[in-house]
Amino acid sequence: MSEALPVPSCVYCRERNDGEPPHGDIVRVDFEEIYSDWYADVLRWARRRCIDLDDAEDVTQQVFIEVWLHSGRYCPRRGSLGSWLHGITAHKAADSSGAVVRRYEGMRRLKRGLAPDGIDGCARAVERLGLVGHMAALPPERREILFLAYYLGLTQPEIARRLELPLGTVKSHTRRALRSLSCLLAERT
Repeated sequence: MSEALPVPSCVYCRERNDGEPPHGDIVRVDFEEIYSDWYADVLRWARRRCIDLDDAEDVTQQVFIEVWLHSGRYCPRRGSLGSWLHGITAHKAADSSGAVVRRYEGMRRLKRGLAPDGIDGCARAVERLGLVGHMAALPPERREILFLAYYLGLTQPEIARRLELPLGTVKSHTRRALRSLSCLLAERT
């Protein structure tokens, strides 16, 4: 008894139905080989496109996660595997670079003392106390969480959704960042 060939999950093949045998999910079948063969190229493409070169490794991993999760979107009849991987890399690198630009724009505004309109008293106190320099000493994740909380007035659940982090992680980063700022202030006085 012969096994039936898998029906292709790509829309392109379903619409064309030109008598070609269905190709199935060839990406998942050959994923290990694809990863080992294409990893260096994807990393090189990510390094070319990322503003922050340290993010290139993360982008590369995100690309292969995307490839695994959405493997059915690849159709060899529409183009080469390299072209598909390059397109995913370009989109992931653009997302990463956009996040870097938004993050640093907020820090530039802090350094120049240009607080966003409608900031509350806590944010003004941060500026008056000169904490901007101390905030620069914090790890980027914690600095970003404090910025979102005290300058943009977001709640911890809103920050968790925006950064796609668990709420507990946001709370612990906030607590640790405030503790670090407290220690820095104690040393200053």
